[in-house]
Amino acid sequence: MRKFIAALLIIILIMFLIVVGLLISKCSPATDADPTTAPSAQLSLETPGGGAAPATDNPTSEPTAEALPTEQPTPDYSGIPRAVTEGTLDDVFARLEQLKTLPEEAVIILLDVGHGGFDGGSVGVDTGAHEADLNLEVSRVLAEKLAEKGYYVFMTRMGDYALDQTKNGDMKKRTEIMKLDIFDVSVSIHMNSFPQDRSVKGARVYHYERGTESERLAEIVMRSICTANGTNYRSTITEDLMVVREPIAPSILVECGFISHPEEELNLKSPQYQNLLSQAIADGVESFLRGDAGVTTGN
Repeated sequence: MRKFIAALLIIILIMFLIVVGLLISKCSPATDADPTTAPSAQLSLETPGGGAAPATDNPTSEPTAEALPTEQPTPDYSGIPRAVTEGTLDDVFARLEQLKTLPEEAVIILLDVGHGGFDGGSVGVDTGAHEADLNLEVSRVLAEKLAEKGYYVFMTRMGDYALDQTKNGDMKKRTEIMKLDIFDVSVSIHMNSFPQDRSVKGARVYHYERGTESERLAEIVMRSICTANGTNYRSTITEDLMVVREPIAPSILVECGFISHPEEELNLKSPQYQNLLSQAIADGVESFLRGDAGVTTGN
């Protein structure tokens, strides 16, 4: 009986050793595996580019991929028109906010339309034309001319109204606009009048100080106007006026002509002359922005 039990124990031991050996052989890595085939367990240790991941102290943690910078979408400015020439006072300020979203490389022209609303400005001697109306008519044509050249245009008014209920309030709001740094050029449009001597006529261009970009702008625009209407060049005028003193950008005031002069009053009401004058101012602004030199004052 003892011999039988001993033999049985030996058989059980042998069977146990065989099972252990089989388990050990299954857990060992295969040495004859295809070297071109990577075990699936190793895929998590490869970088997105296919290279081996760097070794870490914790082999169970997967490496974190470095965050790539997110590209910002390019803004679409196709919905912003180059010029808007009609609208309410609310539309004026909405237009201003719209233009503030343009990129820095966009060229924006400030077109200050003189007078308006309760402030009609000068009155024509013969036809009774109001300066405010003529300023708006010329400015609308000028805005379109500048837009055709690829510039964005902001008009301080697009209808028969002032920017505020009082003259001081109106001038204050214009000043606030002129001090914005989004504009590349500022042009203020007005009409002149001198009923004491009705023979006085011709456009005048004002700027604030000599030896400045504003003076160069004034000279170029004055030259362009004189060339267009066939008159002799007239020197630009330096004067301390709000519309040329306050803007950050190079700024001029264009007095388009005298509505106290019989012939010039009729010209300034004519769409043909308004078109000619506006084209001359737009050409002058473009020449200035291209970097053309001014003229010698007094020539």
